[in-house]
Amino acid sequence: MSHFVKGSYLKKKNGKLHIYIRNEKYKNKLKSKNFVGRTYIDGRQKIISSKTSNKTQAIKILENWYDKLQFKKEMGIGIHDSSIKDCLKEYLKSFKDDQSRSKNTLSFFKQKLDAISKCKELMKLPINSLTIDDVNKHFLLWRIENAKKENKILRGATLKGDLTALSSFFNWCFKKGLRQKKIENLSTQLLTKKLRHQRTQRIAFSKEEYKFLTKTSQQRCKQGRSKRIRFERERLHHFIIFMVGTGLRVDEALGLEWNDIRAVDRNKINDPNNSFGNDFLSELERYYLEINVSQSKTNERKAYGTGSAYFAYNNLIFLYKNTGIKKVGEGKIFGVKSLRVGLNTLLHKCNLKFAKIGDVLVKRDAKSFRNTFIQFMLDKGMSSTVIAKMCGTSTQMIDKFYTSNMALDSMLETFNKVSRPQLKVVNLK
Repeated sequence: MSHFVKGSYLKKKNGKLHIYIRNEKYKNKLKSKNFVGRTYIDGRQKIISSKTSNKTQAIKILENWYDKLQFKKEMGIGIHDSSIKDCLKEYLKSFKDDQSRSKNTLSFFKQKLDAISKCKELMKLPINSLTIDDVNKHFLLWRIENAKKENKILRGATLKGDLTALSSFFNWCFKKGLRQKKIENLSTQLLTKKLRHQRTQRIAFSKEEYKFLTKTSQQRCKQGRSKRIRFERERLHHFIIFMVGTGLRVDEALGLEWNDIRAVDRNKINDPNNSFGNDFLSELERYYLEINVSQSKTNERKAYGTGSAYFAYNNLIFLYKNTGIKKVGEGKIFGVKSLRVGLNTLLHKCNLKFAKIGDVLVKRDAKSFRNTFIQFMLDKGMSSTVIAKMCGTSTQMIDKFYTSNMALDSMLETFNKVSRPQLKVVNLK
């Protein structure tokens, strides 16, 4: 069966321009009676509708279209404007050979772009003629409407991450010659200042909340109905303590290999930082971890774990050896891609999953442990410069998002400290 209506087919321009009415039906009726034009140019087929059923007008319109295509070819102007969908497929393929960015960065972009690819209206648009208004109209509004349907609240950081991933894609298209113009500063142009600088939903645990969380976790470990459940709960317990003792990002911790960690006993090394002598060291001061963080969204770095992280690490090794469920030295240290389900169950049991700050409902998850580490270190008086270096972030981020959360009593304690053992009492009478 032919693809055109009988009697509608004709050729123009020395047989290179084919004009016809499509033989596509819906409920036994033609979808359209308009004439379309088809030609083969620059290695690919081009098809366009004349938007009229008048044969004479259609021929004139389609011949004019054909002549413009030939002119573009002669002048070296791009003829085929690929869709965003087609370009996105090629961009994601390029990740395999991309050595300029870390695996975590590429993983972040892939996750974001996979979600963005579900926006069908955006995917249909031609890449070369795409504008910032198109991104706003066809993507941002779709993103917000979808969130409303799912009863989710989109945070500024989430939208900023989406637009960052799109910017990276558009920049690649420009470099490959798929776009004639750059699209830059998407988040600045499409998001309000309030959204761009909106603080994260996640909050840290206070010292009391953290103590309650770990105490409840210990109880749950003992109450597990089977060996496997007790193993998973205890692994989660050690993960929590390890995280609060290192300040690592979740993906950094779960990506650790066995040879990335060195457990250190300061009594067995000549430690120049120990000016009081080994006899005065407490257990938490005596032990620490040296950690090589190779899988990170930032550069590879050396991090350190506190004494509590040291014991969590060793207890994890003991758990593996004692149960035989996982072998020490094989695979990743924690051996899982996520601990989300078990952690959420624990948080809900402790009534710590959500907290209300003013009128805003905030949540806690595994990322909250990094926040907690930073908060604890600030409360101890450690400088934001040192914390930033350990955590692989900037002092600006520490000062902007964490210093403002320092416990008031901790700040007052630091404020009142002097070099003398006691303040001199001044009689004002």
